[in-house]
Amino acid sequence: MKRSALTQQIGCLQRQRGVAAIEFALIAVFMIIMLLGLAVYWRAFQAQQSLTRAAGDGGRAILSVLAAGVGDPCDPLHASVNRAMIQLRVEQSVRASLERSAIPGTVGSQLTVTAIQWQGACPNSASFELRYQLPPMFDISGPWIAEPSQLYEKTVVHFASML
Repeated sequence: MKRSALTQQIGCLQRQRGVAAIEFALIAVFMIIMLLGLAVYWRAFQAQQSLTRAAGDGGRAILSVLAAGVGDPCDPLHASVNRAMIQLRVEQSVRASLERSAIPGTVGSQLTVTAIQWQGACPNSASFELRYQLPPMFDISGPWIAEPSQLYEKTVVHFASML
């Protein structure tokens, strides 16, 4: 009698171990998916913060050129040359900032800096946009799997008129 009760308890424990293994397998799959999703969106959040910082650096580049007095966008003789110089300085500043930030991907091929939009003939504000194509973390695509791929930032800089 004691032997059969002991055998029943051992059989019951083995079945419970099997159920626990199945439960763990189901929960482990869910937890791995959650962890991978967290990693993908954390990476996108970090890249967006880097892009925001680079846009701020580009805005400061506009202000530094204007404050130095070497690139007046209102100068009737040299306005186009000065604006082109400011555009180049903004692009250099943004690219340098993104390269220092260790953003995923290649900055040179995945960053687009739009032309500076000057408001008015003798502007007191300027704006530009940054677009960054974020490379996928995993090369898996489908209707159920989506990774952020396009990052966007717009900067508007207001400054006093040079006149």
